[in-house]
Amino acid sequence: MKILLGGIPLGCDNIGDEAIIAGVVKMLKESLPGVELTVATADPATADLLGVNVVPPFGFAGHGLDGFEDVVRRHDAYIWCGATGLSDYPYAALDLLGTAQNAGVQTYIWGVGMDDELNPIFFKMWGRRRQVLRCLGLLAWSERRLRDRLVRRIAAVLPRCRGVWLRDPQSAEMLAQTGFPGAKVTADSAILLGNEESSTQRCRGADAPTLGLCISTQRRVADLEGVKGLIAAVRESGARVLGIPMNPKTDRALLESLGVECISGTTPEAVMEAAAKCDVVLSSRLHLLILAANAGTPGLGIARGSKLANWLSNFGRTVEGSVYDCDWNKVTGHVLAALGDRGDWDAVRDRAYAELTSRLETARVELIALLNG
Repeated sequence: MKILLGGIPLGCDNIGDEAIIAGVVKMLKESLPGVELTVATADPATADLLGVNVVPPFGFAGHGLDGFEDVVRRHDAYIWCGATGLSDYPYAALDLLGTAQNAGVQTYIWGVGMDDELNPIFFKMWGRRRQVLRCLGLLAWSERRLRDRLVRRIAAVLPRCRGVWLRDPQSAEMLAQTGFPGAKVTADSAILLGNEESSTQRCRGADAPTLGLCISTQRRVADLEGVKGLIAAVRESGARVLGIPMNPKTDRALLESLGVECISGTTPEAVMEAAAKCDVVLSSRLHLLILAANAGTPGLGIARGSKLANWLSNFGRTVEGSVYDCDWNKVTGHVLAALGDRGDWDAVRDRAYAELTSRLETARVELIALLNG
């Protein structure tokens, strides 16, 4: 069996996306002995790293759909496998799915998320056009038309997929509001990169308590002075601040501009190793929280959309605020408390992961049955 994996901008300096694809590859290799996997990515090193074939990242990183139909025809199935694409960049992946369907190839959606806010780049009016439409009283109507276009596209493509699994119940509920109520629920495939040792045995890289920190350049935190104040307060308490950039270029540059020493690794494994040395992580990137939880380390989230809140709800926790509106004095207090006391985290984490892995396993059995059918 030959399966093509894509639908997200892989090989584009996002460690979270690479964690997703690594988890999916691991799952499929263990479930389908002899399967031949091809990943659409901008990074040729993925071939050796994951033991897969690679093709260009059709639909992303400056690549169009030219050549995609010829590539997908050589496969038995095409799987859009993760990230928050249904709200962040839906048309690229929906076009890929539609092309595969028209070529007679089985299509699946696996582990994709959906924020409660559609990407404003695609679903909001901007600049002078926004001003004119507002003056004419047509702004809300125009933006509703953009959303309606997505609803029509979803209605044309998703019912033709053999299986659709979203990564959390909240995403499935959001998708139902666009007119597709048939999605099932799995869990983020990045949780498959954890293991029993990482969930039960933590190691510290220094005697001092350590905060792992990632502030994303995507939808950047509005109050960077507040972040600086947090960093200063953590250091004054005698604790260490370790930068864990989830984009090794842009996030690293921002963290270093804040005076934070960063890890050198650029893989999901390097992130989990660093997180295991921390007492708590604070992040505006979802997959640092996931990889930290894999390593047994508690996380605090700064929201940019609903996906961090969705993840933290598995542990009965909420975000600390948003990138647009956050009380950094309050966040600092929570960080300092977490550095000194893990509370009931270990028991909460074990219960949450039991539920997540059960959910993912149920969905995996369904997916494999369809692929073999």
